[in-house]
Amino acid sequence: MNTPLKFDHERRPIIQREGSDFRAHYEDWAAQTLRSVRRHKGFIASLVALALAIACIIIPLMPRKYSAEALIYPNLFSREQEKVVALASVDATSIVSGEARLIRSDAILRAVVKRLGLMDPAAKSHSWATQGLDWVRAMLLPETRNHSPFDRTVSMLRNKVIVMSDSRAYLISISFTAPSADEAARVVNAFAIEYLRDKDLQRRRDAAAAAEVELNRQLAIYGEKHPKTLQAKDGLDVASASLKAVMSPQDGGQDKVTSDESVKLAVPNRTPTSPRGFVILALSFLSALLAGTGLAVWRDRRGAKRKHTVGHQPHPQ
Repeated sequence: MNTPLKFDHERRPIIQREGSDFRAHYEDWAAQTLRSVRRHKGFIASLVALALAIACIIIPLMPRKYSAEALIYPNLFSREQEKVVALASVDATSIVSGEARLIRSDAILRAVVKRLGLMDPAAKSHSWATQGLDWVRAMLLPETRNHSPFDRTVSMLRNKVIVMSDSRAYLISISFTAPSADEAARVVNAFAIEYLRDKDLQRRRDAAAAAEVELNRQLAIYGEKHPKTLQAKDGLDVASASLKAVMSPQDGGQDKVTSDESVKLAVPNRTPTSPRGFVILALSFLSALLAGTGLAVWRDRRGAKRKHTVGHQPHPQ
């Protein structure tokens, strides 16, 4: 059975041998490419220069983005009667993962939006195009539609904030990118503040519940007039007042958090993280170089095919 012949770009037959790895064919192809590059080096250089010039014009016009990061060291132990006691018998990694999920929860997100007074600019638009888009999303993609500007802002914040937990260092990092350095720092610090406020609220609830249990125990043993019962009542009143104080929206500001060693608040970083000029210029250079090389090879092959077609046309008699 005869094997059909294969031809290269100049319609020359490629002789295949058993066990051949087509090395000669690829060497010929590489040589043709280099010849095309040398022949059209002016065109390729012009294309690269044009791409770099466009990149230099676009980079200053691109909006700057700034990032901020806050660190949280979850408390794995509690002090009870001057003794260090583990909070749970489970793996500490699971505790850190659970605290990271708490930071990403809707309760913390909504509290952050309320604290900062954030509002999605797109939520204020009531144009016919926006209303039509909302109707289409409600009909075809109901899970993506937000019923209020507040919910839309919460959804936007959930998609942009990055919460990562390090299972080895027992560390949680909160990072956010915004058009200004101050805004990025404010957002991540608000997450840290709300997290600590939630943990403080939980501790005071536990303290109030423990004080109530102690009061009931003293009532059952000594009655209402005993000094220990009165002392337990005072303890319950103090715990209840402390719980009401921390539940106030104004409680738990940044000044209170700065003294907490388990949190490292973010400081505004004026160095933008994007756009990355070196990356854009390098990609522009490589893209223009590849495009110019491809066009040069294509033009040479097209010219070779035209010459081959003209050379094989029958001459008029």
